[in-house]
Amino acid sequence: MPLHGTCDNRRQQFLVSIVLTLLFLLAPLFLLPVACTRIPPVAPPPLSAGATPATDFNQLFTRYGNGWTGGDGTLSIGLPDGRTLWLFGDTFLGYVRPDGSRPLDSPLIRNCLVVQDGERLVTRHEGTTRDPRAFLVPEDPETWYWPGDGTVWENQVWVFFHRFHQVTPGMWGWAWDGTVMAVLQLPDLSLDRVIPVAHDHGVAYGAALNEGDAWVYIFGTEQRGAVKHLHVARAPRGGLEGSWHYWTGHHWSDNSGASRSILAGVSSQFGVVGLEQGFGLVTMDERQPFSDRVVVYLAETPTGPWQGPVDIYRAPEANSAVAAYNPFVHPQFSRHGNGHLISYNINHVHDPDTLYDDAALYRPRFIRVDLDRLAVRPAGQER
Repeated sequence: MPLHGTCDNRRQQFLVSIVLTLLFLLAPLFLLPVACTRIPPVAPPPLSAGATPATDFNQLFTRYGNGWTGGDGTLSIGLPDGRTLWLFGDTFLGYVRPDGSRPLDSPLIRNCLVVQDGERLVTRHEGTTRDPRAFLVPEDPETWYWPGDGTVWENQVWVFFHRFHQVTPGMWGWAWDGTVMAVLQLPDLSLDRVIPVAHDHGVAYGAALNEGDAWVYIFGTEQRGAVKHLHVARAPRGGLEGSWHYWTGHHWSDNSGASRSILAGVSSQFGVVGLEQGFGLVTMDERQPFSDRVVVYLAETPTGPWQGPVDIYRAPEANSAVAAYNPFVHPQFSRHGNGHLISYNINHVHDPDTLYDDAALYRPRFIRVDLDRLAVRPAGQER
């Protein structure tokens, strides 16, 4: 759709965009699930990690102009020179008025980069300020990209992007149809090339990554009815363009079709981080619709078994009209003794016009959580 036009057209464009986004993230929760990996019943967990708002980052992303003023996704990659590359999906550009509202003709693009250097943020997209385009645009104008996670190898940044397109007429006739890796050159983050990722078995790999000494673990989601299932593959560090191995539930295989779900009920996006003992997977508690609960699953290895969930935060913004979704962990900002930095996104569910009235309704929120306080328990032990 065009990014410019009358105010009514802009409202209609954003309504379609925001509903598509929320449908992708939240609507599957209302469908009937098929038989699949066991989903634990929803019950108040007995342990909390004691999360607190991260005021410094909440203030940093309260932007009023000169680039990004709101968006979701909110993934990040620490760069070798100390900068951080932030990845956003649907993004508002332009400016925000002193009263917190944004003009009805504010540009909206499907994805962008924001480069953080200290407290300075610089927005990266294609096109011009007057006629902006997404940073990464598919060849087919009827498709678009939303970002996944990424990693750095030597002088390049490798970022996963998930592609969507319209398959039938009408607002709801769209689907995920593939994943690519965008390779960016350091230090200027110029686009070098785009590499297709195999997706012949319906798993959207690249939702989250975790790097070990020898391997990069690549987490993906598979939609089954109402539930998103977690899969994991791995590739040698520096070898994302080569052969991958897929976890079968018992061993690694070079056959992507042998991959099996290792956890049910994760978000479209989530974060996986190494802890002092094992690993943590931070997600919304998607065992119930429109949950306000940010939770963590714990495991001794990236392949699981994943135990939990453990409540770590309840998003105070979430209610019948506002959704909280897609948390992500930012390990480059973790402080010893001060917890891990976690973001989550918020969005209005029923009335997208309110995002013009109040720009704060479409900005990420940040919290700090000491995930290392949570010990990995033996497999099979309930939390």
